[in-house]
Amino acid sequence: MKIEFNLKKGINHVFIPVYVNEKGPYNFTLDTGAQATTLSSSLTEELGLETSELIGEKYEPLKKKRNLKRTEANLRIGTEDLVTDDVWTMNLGFSTKTSGKKIIQTVEADGKKLIRAEHPNIRKMLKTTESGEKVIHATDGVLGYTTLKNYLLSVNYGTKIVQLIRNDQEFTNTNQDKMQKFEYIGDTHLVGLPVLINGEGPFQFVVDTRAGGTTISKNLYEKMNLPLSDIVAKAVGTHGAQETHIAIIDHLTVSSSTYNDIHAVIIDENIIGPRAKIIENGILGYNIFKERELIIDYQNQTCAII
Repeated sequence: MKIEFNLKKGINHVFIPVYVNEKGPYNFTLDTGAQATTLSSSLTEELGLETSELIGEKYEPLKKKRNLKRTEANLRIGTEDLVTDDVWTMNLGFSTKTSGKKIIQTVEADGKKLIRAEHPNIRKMLKTTESGEKVIHATDGVLGYTTLKNYLLSVNYGTKIVQLIRNDQEFTNTNQDKMQKFEYIGDTHLVGLPVLINGEGPFQFVVDTRAGGTTISKNLYEKMNLPLSDIVAKAVGTHGAQETHIAIIDHLTVSSSTYNDIHAVIIDENIIGPRAKIIENGILGYNIFKERELIIDYQNQTCAII
């Protein structure tokens, strides 16, 4: 299947219209870094879906922080049902106390005060809590690994076309000669590609379509002794918002291409939580993919950025 996607300016997320139980379409984020396809808690409640507990110690942090649960739903893009092994539900909104937001509109919806904000060039719906904290609801759901692993995925940022080809479909990959083997990071679903930083490496970086930009771990930044930008960034992840700095990489090489003057946000466990122990080096994000085509063949464990 082929479908045109909307690239959200500012956050640079790929949004795809998805039908859930024949209702919608709803805006879903394409997220190669997500362990499972997930519905927002608000959408789950709106559709009246039943939920059940996820059992296991590894789920506890998100169960406490995000009300993580399992649910069942039929997902469809266009006229084609998606092959999905497991569906989760959790609170996909996140909060931030970033200052400097310019409030340009306030409306009322279902008795809740909603504020539209811009910071900078980012437009999202925000709910103001009693404490004054802003809660950002950026997506209705996430298409993650429990769906994507059943497909060959192509995301063409130039044409803004996503293509999903089922593993059981006949298909000739015309870019086969450009594909390279990838490694899963640790015992996870995360796709890792070897990256050279200023000619040194290789270092395994995670391929993440939901990363608005490339990031580098604090440990690797210190090891490489990279210079810093004058900009102080506010990085927002699953585990909260954190002020951090931006490292400047003169040359970054991945998938046979070299990118110059890459600005990478420095991340640690305060931003991405326990995954910091797994993501040892960094994440490849939008500033690597833009104007290019990202192809991930999960069945054959190959990947290319063309």
